[in-house]
Amino acid sequence: MLTPGSALVGYAILRANYNEQAPNYLDNFSPFVLSVLAQSAKPYVERDSIAEQIRSTFGIDIPSLVVPRLLRRTKREGLTEPVGTDAIRLTEKGAADVPDLVAALTEYRRKQAELVREFEEFARTNYPGQSELVSGNAATFLAEYFDRHAVPLVNQGLRGEQRRGSDSAGIEYLVSTFVAHLADTDQARFSYVVEAAKGAMLASVLVLDTSGMAESLSELQIVLDTPVVMDVLGYHGEQPCSAIKHVLGLAHSQGAQVVMFEHSVAELDGILDAAEHGLRRGGRSRSTATGYLHFAEAGASPADVALIRERLSSLIRDCGVEIIARPDNHRQYGLDEVKLEEAIQNRVHYAQDAARINDVHSLSATHRLREGRRDRALERSRAVMVSSNERLVRGAMDFKDEGSLPLAITTEALASMLWVRSPAAAPEVPKEMLLASAYVGMQPRPTLWGKYLAEIEALESSGGIAPDDAVILRATRVGREALMEESLGNPEVMSEDLPGAVLTRVRSAIEAPLTAENAQLEAQLAHTDAAADKAAEGWLEQTAAREAAELDAAQALREKQALERALAEADEREQQKTRRIRGRAADIAHRRVLVVSWIVRGIALLAAVVAGVYLILSPDPSNRTAVVIVGVFGLASFAAPFLPSLDSALTRVEIAVTERVEQRLLANAGYELPGSPGVG
Repeated sequence: MLTPGSALVGYAILRANYNEQAPNYLDNFSPFVLSVLAQSAKPYVERDSIAEQIRSTFGIDIPSLVVPRLLRRTKREGLTEPVGTDAIRLTEKGAADVPDLVAALTEYRRKQAELVREFEEFARTNYPGQSELVSGNAATFLAEYFDRHAVPLVNQGLRGEQRRGSDSAGIEYLVSTFVAHLADTDQARFSYVVEAAKGAMLASVLVLDTSGMAESLSELQIVLDTPVVMDVLGYHGEQPCSAIKHVLGLAHSQGAQVVMFEHSVAELDGILDAAEHGLRRGGRSRSTATGYLHFAEAGASPADVALIRERLSSLIRDCGVEIIARPDNHRQYGLDEVKLEEAIQNRVHYAQDAARINDVHSLSATHRLREGRRDRALERSRAVMVSSNERLVRGAMDFKDEGSLPLAITTEALASMLWVRSPAAAPEVPKEMLLASAYVGMQPRPTLWGKYLAEIEALESSGGIAPDDAVILRATRVGREALMEESLGNPEVMSEDLPGAVLTRVRSAIEAPLTAENAQLEAQLAHTDAAADKAAEGWLEQTAAREAAELDAAQALREKQALERALAEADEREQQKTRRIRGRAADIAHRRVLVVSWIVRGIALLAAVVAGVYLILSPDPSNRTAVVIVGVFGLASFAAPFLPSLDSALTRVEIAVTERVEQRLLANAGYELPGSPGVG
């Protein structure tokens, strides 16, 4: 019997038993057919009930039109045989080849039960007001979340089904935060969620023509809608950027050409222009655009966005996206654009004519890129537009030609189609898409954000909140997170009291770390006080010993200081003594050199005088030459010591004499000289 959320179990089993090397994609679903046949109480099973029995047992919804294809394959392989025209049964070979899915079913049900309990505990702890809503319904909410995000919209669109959604306000936010919580804190359970997401993606393309999965995508052009390009450039946040880049990497590796139209580049420039104007207004901005909120949160300036706009085309090409013109073959391959515009307007309800016209141009141009080809297979469709706007995709499905892949598909649909073709080549794609969905589910929708901004503006105008508080509520990430915490993303709860509640939550979020730190300090202080009280019990016994030790230490310190002073005084006396000895040596040397130099000068002067007198009195001219020489030599000897060069020589002599006298005086005073034995 089908239990709430059993789809997660079936998806996990499908992923665990998936064989990428199977001859045909459908072969991976044959084990489910064989299993329900083996478990039947009857020896045969009606053909029309097989799909329902697979759904009730495993939660996997195999389209009724696909079942005959599966049965033809099992019959061809000798695993089943018909019973009349309306029933089927196992052959002996089929009974021997039935996989043991019962054990896997038991194991994954246990894992799902753990996941459900964890979700209920998460809701009780973090959202006590919603715990009763979650209790008993957690498995259903988780399964519906997979139907909305892991199972592509194109699957349900081709079947003519409506996408299921939760009727409970706030469940989308609760499950998104739970998935993000698991990714951050519980890798074991998160890995189970990821494996289930992979199984959901594998099952999602059953309704498509899978015969061409081995074909190259070299003839396919994937046209990106403007918001998807914002994701690629990272202007909607890190997580959506990472997810779409993984998907586009798959597209390029399989040969597809990723493009955007020139008019979409102009639309993107207009979005960035609006973000630039919003940043100029700062905290007064009323913009609800995701791109503006991203730039504001990142601290970007208007100049930063202006620089991005100048390099926009090159930035787009750097991401592997080619910019192309709309094909001009409208007359040959055009469609009814009036009817197309009506179809998407009924779904999207555009507030701006320019946005509607751009989407019509993109869808019409995508149709013309197909050049009249009609095929349900992605490989042979030639062109498809990819959008993150589910309403736009629904409008395109409403307009689609029978027998053709819709003109537009969601990013989840593209991710599934590409990943199923080569799951081993990109194992991270399902996880990235799941986290991107969780990220989007945790952000306020434009409807909620618009009502919220209007309420803040009214309160600010009436003085209900201060301008600074209004800026915090409008222009900060913590403000948006607090809004989602209070409203769970439900715009119907908006009231004039909500901004005040959000502001209180913001302040609590800011104060929480300080409060925790204060509590930690108080705990440390209490621990210190307890240790001090315990130490005080032996304080009296230790006081005397401590005081005695302090007295001894003080006495030792005084003695040390006295000794240091005595040593310093002795050292000073020794230095003064050596300075006096050196001064005395210098005086002695100076006097000795001075006396010797004047004696020499006197003798020279006397010789010159005697020579002069003799020269004057001598009558014999022959003796005058020798006398003149003696006189000149005497005068030169007298003047020579006054010349600079000889004066310098006398100075060096005086220094040498000083050193010798100094050594003698130091030795006489008892100082030990270098190179000599010590003197007592």
